[in-house]
Amino acid sequence: MQHIRDIATEQSKRDLRWNGAKTLAACDRYMAIEAQRAGAIGFAHVRKPENSVMGPSWLRGALAAVAGHYAYAREVMGITDEDQLYA
Repeated sequence: MQHIRDIATEQSKRDLRWNGAKTLAACDRYMAIEAQRAGAIGFAHVRKPENSVMGPSWLRGALAAVAGHYAYAREVMGITDEDQLYA
């Protein structure tokens, strides 16, 4: 019989990363990873076919939220536009 702790879910992996953060730098890395993950999920949500019927104001708001997640991750990591070729 498989024990419950042998099952690794996405939530349990995030919990392990958070619980393993001992310094402020580790907390910053965790927050940057989570912001990027939230941005990726938001971007995938915006591109779903059922959302193509939403109005332009919804699309602008959704894209601004996704961009905000990525901007926060870049701010936490200390990355500027000059550091990225694709920015």
